[in-house]
Amino acid sequence: MPMRFLFVTLAKLALAGLVTLSFYLIYLDSSLTQRFASERYEASAMVYARPLTLQPTAPLRMSQVVAELQQLRYRESAELADSGSYSRQGNQLEIHRRPFDFANGAAMAERVRISFANGRVRHILSLPDGRSLNRFQLDPLLLGQITGSNGEDRLLVGLERVPNLLIETLLLIEDRDFYHHAGVSLSSIGRAALANLAAMETVQGGSTLTQQLVKNLYLTRAQTLWRKANEALMALVIDFRFSKNEILETYFNEIYFGQDGGRAIHGIGLASRYYFGKPVEELQPAEMAMLVAIVKGPSYYNPHRYPERVQQRRDMILQLMFTQDLISQPTYLAALDAKLVAEKGPRTGQTWAPHYLAQVKQELAQLQVPENWAQQGLRVFTYFDPLAQQAAESSVANQLPRLSESKELQAAVVVADPSQASLLAVVGDRQPQNLGFNRASGAMRQVGSLVKPVIYGLALEQKNSYHLGTIVEDRPIELEQANGTIWRPENYDGEFRGSLMLYDALAQSRNIPAVRLGMSVGVPAIVAKLRAAGVDTPIPEVPSLALGSVELSPLQVSEIYGIWAQQGRFRHYRTIQALTNHQGITFYQRRLTSGAEVFDEVTTALVNYGLRGVVNEGTGRALVPLFGNDALAGKSGTTNDYRDSWFVAYDEDKLVTVWLGRDDNQPVNLTGSSGALKVVAEMYSQLGVRPLSTQPPAPLELTAFHPETGVAIPLDCAEKRRFPAYPQNLPEQVNCAGELDERSWWEKLLD
Repeated sequence: MPMRFLFVTLAKLALAGLVTLSFYLIYLDSSLTQRFASERYEASAMVYARPLTLQPTAPLRMSQVVAELQQLRYRESAELADSGSYSRQGNQLEIHRRPFDFANGAAMAERVRISFANGRVRHILSLPDGRSLNRFQLDPLLLGQITGSNGEDRLLVGLERVPNLLIETLLLIEDRDFYHHAGVSLSSIGRAALANLAAMETVQGGSTLTQQLVKNLYLTRAQTLWRKANEALMALVIDFRFSKNEILETYFNEIYFGQDGGRAIHGIGLASRYYFGKPVEELQPAEMAMLVAIVKGPSYYNPHRYPERVQQRRDMILQLMFTQDLISQPTYLAALDAKLVAEKGPRTGQTWAPHYLAQVKQELAQLQVPENWAQQGLRVFTYFDPLAQQAAESSVANQLPRLSESKELQAAVVVADPSQASLLAVVGDRQPQNLGFNRASGAMRQVGSLVKPVIYGLALEQKNSYHLGTIVEDRPIELEQANGTIWRPENYDGEFRGSLMLYDALAQSRNIPAVRLGMSVGVPAIVAKLRAAGVDTPIPEVPSLALGSVELSPLQVSEIYGIWAQQGRFRHYRTIQALTNHQGITFYQRRLTSGAEVFDEVTTALVNYGLRGVVNEGTGRALVPLFGNDALAGKSGTTNDYRDSWFVAYDEDKLVTVWLGRDDNQPVNLTGSSGALKVVAEMYSQLGVRPLSTQPPAPLELTAFHPETGVAIPLDCAEKRRFPAYPQNLPEQVNCAGELDERSWWEKLLD
């Protein structure tokens, strides 16, 4: 009787357990299937620089291209058998570009030969057919990542991109029966135990890949029977509901490969980039073996901290790969001699342009990005130019110690492409890695003479009253201010030049003529133009505005000068060009507009002529020996007591704004020409210059003016100044003094 009671009781308990298990499996099936299908992991936003574009005649040196290839972790190899390699000989460079999903579509691997001459690209030939190419792009540099809310970092890759050898190696070590079991394998547990016993160390795991995946995704690492049982049940459900390839792809994207500072490296795609600086498709057998070795324990098998330990396990995996005929003997022997991890690139351990990346994040928050972007991943294609960033950083680092012994001297640099209304590079601190205050966008400083071109533009808009040859007065002036005090502006040299041409006043940055013109056009008109130029911060409506008493950031200054570089039209500068998911599907593409007209094209051309004069013969003339006449236009800026040193310069391709000063607003004893110009000069020396176009637009034509009176005179006069101007329609009787010639007909006949 007791035995029968015990049997019945056990049967009831078993039935209850079976019913409970059935309900629990139904619950798992409904909840787990949904979660696995749509919420497997969060992917990072991968932020890419612009792809380096090579075109014949473009100002680009071979050394610059090689530097970028090294940043991209291309290998120098004479054979160029694999993508991601390059070779150089003389003035020629051969590149085997990696395949890449650009913002405008996928591009296959391609080989080219590029020749250089005189600091420019000369020819681009496709190999092996030798076709001439008008354009060639490298795959872009990975600028950084923006992680999701859980702090995990990953680059999603499809299973089709993972090399077969890597898949076979992982299954060999972790789960040989992956394609044959139902999520849990008793035979795998037994075989792993025997293999580990034979090797006297853990060489194989007993858990299936599906179980490992479940543990990583949904469970804690507590070593309890309940956790193991739950793991097995969940593995059975996932294996039943999803294909083996879906599970394997998820595993490759979820697997944890260690820490890089505060971010967790997840997935084979990012691990390949992090440890070897290459896409997963380019992994070599030794690299695959090392990554599989890390799977066992990313902290224990950290190649940066425990290289000997990791190499021992890697070599053991290579031996198994050889004995199982996954690799040949020559490949095996070569892999044993391979370095454990790739040599660190020039910037390994540093964040590329943290202030630029912060600008990207700020702009990204303003775009209508899908809320679930982390499920599909996000690729952010920016305008960032590594060459420009390196030039800006190195120029600041080289010039600031020469300009001042004080460590308090700070700097900000903005490099922009006005034609694309885009930011190419940003430096917000003399120590570019300091992710603190970004002076490029946040430092509001008085701009001094940088405001003068707006005043001259307002004057030149009045074509019946002003032209570049108009005589303006550089004589003392007194102005009553709102508080009743008298303002007596002075020139920076304390002198007065008397009468001079408007062009000379702008080129030499004379203060008094600018104040007189400012009072002529009116302070409200200056304020209105600055508002039209994008200034949304306070502007003091006082006479001293004519000398730059307004406070602007270097980024705002860059946008204002973009007006002169772009035919008088204003557009805000942006960092983001396009957004796609990790599969390459585009859901945002920036569309450039023509912008809002601030000055008409003719007025802009006249101001540009004056700003070329600043460089040719004015406060920026130190640039002429380096780059020649008419190559650049620009403007210097110096504020009271030499507290701020500014210089802005632009050619046909880029605009550079440099500010130097102290955060406590103390004097730095530098003018725009003696300080910021030095940084600008070194930057253009590194980047090269594409000279400005000097052809004035219609109806402007080259006109002669009397140097003392500023009136139009015939072009063949000996004493003259020539400037572009509206047609003057001079009568034939006008002489070289600008007066009507009243000689008799017989006197003219004797000439």
